[in-house]
Amino acid sequence: MQNNLSPYIYAGYQCNNNCIFCSEADEYAQNLKRKSLQEIKKEILQIRRQHDFINVMGREPTLRDDIFDILLFTTSLNFKQVGLASNGRMFCHPEFTKDILKANINQIAISLAGATAVTHDKQTRTPGSFRQTMAGIENVLKYKKPQVSHLVNLPMNKLNYKELKAELKLLTALGVQEINILNISPVSRRSRSKKIIMPMPELSTCVFNTLKDNGFLGRKNPKILLVEFPPCSLPREGRKYFFPCLEKSPNKVRVSLCRSCVYISKCDGIVNSYLDLYGSLNFRLD
Repeated sequence: MQNNLSPYIYAGYQCNNNCIFCSEADEYAQNLKRKSLQEIKKEILQIRRQHDFINVMGREPTLRDDIFDILLFTTSLNFKQVGLASNGRMFCHPEFTKDILKANINQIAISLAGATAVTHDKQTRTPGSFRQTMAGIENVLKYKKPQVSHLVNLPMNKLNYKELKAELKLLTALGVQEINILNISPVSRRSRSKKIIMPMPELSTCVFNTLKDNGFLGRKNPKILLVEFPPCSLPREGRKYFFPCLEKSPNKVRVSLCRSCVYISKCDGIVNSYLDLYGSLNFRLD
């Protein structure tokens, strides 16, 4: 059995979006063979031996015709948490949303790439995707039980970071109670996301100031996490909001600052292809 197995199961090998920021469209994933239901069940059992939570993900797992079987099998194993990550478009269909929730999963995470159709659809490169994703978010909120977590992921980049305030207000008005703000990095040297990646310290400062200036820091509703923003990229007062990604990446490396960082046990370092773009000189711990 693999050591330190991440609690993520890659189930989706097709997608109804074509996101410019998608790490799962890089060359390492382009030629992966689609897993059968039995292969996925075997992986889920391996994860269960090491973890009491799991997240079903991929390019778009909701497009699998056996997604209900996957979720029902997973929830039968008594994980404390079973999550599903999605672009949310299939949830625009009320009956589909209800069926997914019948599998008794306890978290649905949906990605939103902007506060407007213009910004979101430019990144997904799929006209109409914003409308369907927003309808999906609303349907999950409408049909889920109170104990089911509904998380919205906001992948930040050059094309949308100026809309963060508007996104937060939009989602809060809908009743979304959990939001992850994601720093995206190119996962390979040929990643198409390199075109829109911002220098981490610049993006981190903009994100933190947006949260601080608009009263979102420290709030319980919505609960906001800064995911994949290394502490050395954040202002000093923002470092306590750093949240490490649990999906382990073999492409992360240590930089010189890591040796003196108090967060070293929680942070795995910086993606090496990001360092190829911007280097590490602007990271700070003072």
